[in-house]
Amino acid sequence: MLAACRISECTFAQTGVCLENNPPDACPNRAESDDGGEAAAAAIVPPPLKAPAAKPRFPSSLTLGKAEASRLMSARYCSVIGILGSPDAGKTASLASLFMLLSRDKLSGFRFADSRTLMALNEISQGARRWNKGAPPEQMTSHTELSDDRDAGFLHLRLERTSDGQLVDFLLPDLPGEWSDTLVDTNSNQRWDFLRSADTIWLMADGRQLAGLETRRTALRRLDLLLARVAAMLDRPVRMLLVISHRDSGEPRAADLANLIESAIAKGITLEVVPIASFRKRKNGQAAAGHGIPELVEKTIGPPPLRPDFWPNIDQRNETRSMLHVMSFGEDE
Repeated sequence: MLAACRISECTFAQTGVCLENNPPDACPNRAESDDGGEAAAAAIVPPPLKAPAAKPRFPSSLTLGKAEASRLMSARYCSVIGILGSPDAGKTASLASLFMLLSRDKLSGFRFADSRTLMALNEISQGARRWNKGAPPEQMTSHTELSDDRDAGFLHLRLERTSDGQLVDFLLPDLPGEWSDTLVDTNSNQRWDFLRSADTIWLMADGRQLAGLETRRTALRRLDLLLARVAAMLDRPVRMLLVISHRDSGEPRAADLANLIESAIAKGITLEVVPIASFRKRKNGQAAAGHGIPELVEKTIGPPPLRPDFWPNIDQRNETRSMLHVMSFGEDE
């Protein structure tokens, strides 16, 4: 039968010897297990050392989940940006180019202010810094791959506009193009519920496909279907930026873009075209690296608000203040 001592300093359990030199079976301080759990609990020897204090750790700087993004938005206003587009449309490349321009203070009109996801931003830009014996890789950024059951993860960037000092917090998702393809093909929009909170949507399009004779019609048709899916899902006026990547590889036909803009207006979508070149083409490039990225950020934020007149001129004949009405009523009498 298990036994314990009523004296908390007893070391019989460790040494097998009673402190008072009593026989173990005849010790008057012996507490049998039948006496209840109180005596046994009192005989437990406390640990000789306290647990060391946990060392301080930096907060995680990977992508933010929906709960973390909600907590950040509850603390200050954040602009949620929806980013859609087929695989290889340039979504990840545009984010990597934006981050690299900011890291070198080369984003015209803006300065880096803060980020809660520096490790995630650094990870997506790693492909742009990998070189093979002095030659750039064929693809500057890796293809984003997420499991089917995973929700959207958000990248956080806080920018300061140098013209007026305005601070803007962006939440940008880095999602695989297969999700956009699934939205077009099957209208499966469960993963895209965060678009209902988006201030602006970037519709990414591969400029090489829009400029190619064999791929132009298919690319335009799928973009139009994607516009229809988003319009039906949100059921409200939507502001979109058609971000055409690979500007250094050619330019789409103006008539094709005009038809796409007209179709978007019919669906309740305001569509504005922004051509970009995230990285410079190896040879015969028509645009520098980072071309259009500052304009994309500026159009996403919108122009600074106009300052109202401090003391505007008002036509007193149209004054509607109550006191003037009372005074004029008394004069008429």
